[in-house]
Amino acid sequence: MNISIGLLACNEAETLPQTLESLFQQSLFQAASAFPQIPEPHLEVIVVANGCTDATVSVAQATLEVLALDDGLTTVHWYVHDVAQPGKSHAWNLYVHDYAATEAEYLILMDADIQFVAPRTLERMIQTLEHHPEAWVSVDTPIKDIQLKPTKTFLEWLSLRASSTASSAKVAICGQLYCGRAAALRTIWMPPGLPVEDGFLRAMIVTNRFTEPERLSRIQRTPEAAHQFEAYVTPQALIRHEIRLVVGSTLNAFIYHYLWENATPDCDAGTLICHNNHSNPQWLHHLIQAAVQERGWWLIPRAFWFRRFGVLRHYSWRNRCLRFPLVLVAFCVDWWVFWQANRELHRQGGLNYW
Repeated sequence: MNISIGLLACNEAETLPQTLESLFQQSLFQAASAFPQIPEPHLEVIVVANGCTDATVSVAQATLEVLALDDGLTTVHWYVHDVAQPGKSHAWNLYVHDYAATEAEYLILMDADIQFVAPRTLERMIQTLEHHPEAWVSVDTPIKDIQLKPTKTFLEWLSLRASSTASSAKVAICGQLYCGRAAALRTIWMPPGLPVEDGFLRAMIVTNRFTEPERLSRIQRTPEAAHQFEAYVTPQALIRHEIRLVVGSTLNAFIYHYLWENATPDCDAGTLICHNNHSNPQWLHHLIQAAVQERGWWLIPRAFWFRRFGVLRHYSWRNRCLRFPLVLVAFCVDWWVFWQANRELHRQGGLNYW
């Protein structure tokens, strides 16, 4: 079994060593692999440092040199690519289509600032795809680091509660970590500069690149697999994160409209985006400008307006009443976020917003 693991990193020199150490502690890397039929899977680890202005590249090289020498691990081939152009979607395209080994059967994509909660997380994610042939991608459960703390500050409690009031898709991809079939992911291309690339990837997968109705079974959640990430706990960071999500989701809505109108089974969205990226690198800017002119001043889709109230339907009437005040506060904050996101879309178009 050939497995390629890609870490997309931008100025992660401080967190990358801990992430790589956590990665190499996964059961997948042990010489006595948990795959009885494949004693030693072929593994590669690729760090794609994009737009870095710190020591991410040298730190990645030094850390991997040490980790790969461990005699208790299976043989690991590793590479570090220094890409001048920033942007996660651009780095994704390079990793999936240019850097990952052509013989890889599975591609695992992860951020460079996460920690694994359980040592068999990656193994289980691959097993999920082995057991579900209809699935393209398997995901784990993302856990905020503050969720594991025995005592929490008020801001930490607020950060956790803010997450609980947000409606989520029935099945979602968290861009921090997921595992996909290489053959499926290689049919997909990302537009450059997307602020919310995981939402776009989800749409490409469940619609078979905008050629079919949604089929949610193409994404499978893996039980007993999780990673933790650093939560936003300051009001400024929380608000900026929410603005990014709204900006990115609005841009995605513009792109989805374009793809549904133009993608066909003979020229699906992956092929169309690949052609656009190479023939006209500014195509997405032009698409956004046209969408802004067509829609006028207010750009935020209606589907977002009352998103906080949607989560209440999952609770009993008693719990709805108890949660309503918090949801109402989140709803009011949302509208300030929508206002700021709308301004950002008019001001800069929203691409590469962070």
